[in-house]
Amino acid sequence: MDAKMTVQARLKELGMTQAQLATHLGTTPAILSRTLGSAMIRPDSHWPAILEALDLEPVLQVKGVGDGQSS
Repeated sequence: MDAKMTVQARLKELGMTQAQLATHLGTTPAILSRTLGSAMIRPDSHWPAILEALDLEPVLQVKGVGDGQSS
């Protein structure tokens, strides 16, 4: 699996649509779409400045991948 997988790529890998994910989460496709289009870290939080100062970026990975545990 690619280390820089996107939410859309993961949905495709799982054979799941965004609408199905919304249903699974108990929300609407429109709300999920807005959530996916927004920043994961709120701009009024200190996290963006911390990440910038340390030259870091958040990375998502599938649970159990790359943590030394087999799934």
